Amino acid sequence: MTFELITRTQHLDRLSQLFTCDWVALDIETAGANGLNPYQSRIRLLQLAVEDHVIVIDCDAVDPFPTLRDWLEDADVTKVIHNAKFDIKHIYHHTGIEVKRVFCTYLASQLLAMGDREKRHSLEAVSLRYLDRHLDKQNQTSDWSGPLTDSQIEYAATDVEVLVQLYPILSEEIIQRKLRRVSQLEFRTVMPVAAMELHGMRLDLKVWGELESRMEVRSQELEEQILTYLRRSDDLPGMNTLNLNAPEQVRDALAELGIELPGTSESHLKKHIGDHPVIKLLLDFRHVSRILHSTVRQARSSIEPATQRVHPSYHQIASASGRFACSEPNIQQVPRAKEVRAAFIPDPGKCFVIADYSQVELRVAAGMSQDPIMLEAYKNGEDLHRLTAALTMDKTASEVTGNERQAAKAINFGLIYAMGARGLMQSAANSYGVEMTMDQATLFRDRFFNHYAGIKRWQDKLANIGKKTRYVRTAAGRIRAYNPRDEIRVTELFNVPVQGTAAEGLKSAMCIFWDEVKDQSLDASIVAIIHDEIIVEVDVSQAEQAKTTLIDAMIRGMSWLMPGVVFEVDAHTGSSWADKG
Repeated sequence: MTFELITRTQHLDRLSQLFTCDWVALDIETAGANGLNPYQSRIRLLQLAVEDHVIVIDCDAVDPFPTLRDWLEDADVTKVIHNAKFDIKHIYHHTGIEVKRVFCTYLASQLLAMGDREKRHSLEAVSLRYLDRHLDKQNQTSDWSGPLTDSQIEYAATDVEVLVQLYPILSEEIIQRKLRRVSQLEFRTVMPVAAMELHGMRLDLKVWGELESRMEVRSQELEEQILTYLRRSDDLPGMNTLNLNAPEQVRDALAELGIELPGTSESHLKKHIGDHPVIKLLLDFRHVSRILHSTVRQARSSIEPATQRVHPSYHQIASASGRFACSEPNIQQVPRAKEVRAAFIPDPGKCFVIADYSQVELRVAAGMSQDPIMLEAYKNGEDLHRLTAALTMDKTASEVTGNERQAAKAINFGLIYAMGARGLMQSAANSYGVEMTMDQATLFRDRFFNHYAGIKRWQDKLANIGKKTRYVRTAAGRIRAYNPRDEIRVTELFNVPVQGTAAEGLKSAMCIFWDEVKDQSLDASIVAIIHDEIIVEVDVSQAEQAKTTLIDAMIRGMSWLMPGVVFEVDAHTGSSWADKG
């Protein structure tokens, strides 16, 4: 394959050959203090490839984007990009151009891996797997800010040339494995995710600093209280050799108090919370430490100087089910405590619209199983937790207590995944604070499946199919396959289709909202995805319109995958993340 380097404006007319192609491979190289961060770097090279020809453009010498704007925004031309979010985020930040119609070879490789965690998806790994071609990536971390070497230019050309070879192979495999619908959804989601990362969330640094100070004081107080119980008699006054973050030391210290535990995890400690006051103190210490180290300090260190906001990195296909994950900072793990979430605020003159799905996994399970009782309950707007409590505890709905409704949450969310009686008992205690005996858990489980017979039939059918074919699918067609050596856990057979479909509905909602914002000229941006929740920052004057649009997008996003199921979205406006109702 031949390539040419463009360094003069008059040579941009050579790009005209791209405008007649159905698909073109695209890649960029960045230069700056941090080439991964659009706020700290610039686009140095833009590489484009068609068939047997590569064009490398030195963006320090010539700006190709005015010439390419219409072409990049053309939804009829496929742009083949590896890890498209990276390239799109940089292009959108530096030029304002929305790159439309993307085929991301990184996401395609993830979809084709079908949940195999051992497979890697870097361009080097994908090239080796599908082309048996080794790529030399030494120049990836070289200095792209100064004069370019022949080796660097050849490296850049090779990266985009490889995409030309990969695209026909990956696109054909996607068609053969019936992954076209889910791949189109994933590719379409790249642009809203890139824009969300660029926008980020603002932190009130004064509130954050006060929170950090309080957490540090509270952590020290708890540590001292714990050590009054666990400090050994031979410790010198004012001295301590016990490390509360060392599980074996804590377990040995507890044993000296007569508290024998197999481990010091949260689940182990909770089982003995009434045995000694130190157990509750340890749980509180862990909670405060987790907020302090994993949330407060991590978020502070992640603030981008150019924006004074945090810009989390979202991983679009982070698990076999296709759910999002987040890092740098992991905003999805920010505790629900109001004192923490109150520090996440919109810009002046703006507010948040915070919306999440109501019982989305239960509704997806109802749709997949076509269980008539569940579907009718949702159609009539009934409280499914109260209904389940009534059915499993042999009561009328009006007789159900708050504690019994809480127990029904554990029953519903556990048994749609075929959890056993022992698992249900443990889940009720650990996640919902409800104590059940083994006999009660067994009885509730039997009654649940007797009443929700559609769920039982669906689980039996899916288990048989999964064990026979060794794979399951989500509503959009995503595959989770199992190798012959893998042990198939029955609960995962139901978990992937349900959680995966819910994740796909959320991604679809993001795409719909992204389009609607432009069509309605809304000053609104998605700033965070928290599991089943979408947070939007919007001008105060447009808050109600944005809320209506977001609710509609979220319902349409799910209904596309689960027609006939009633979905509900709870949405609130507020001046901080803590204002969620």
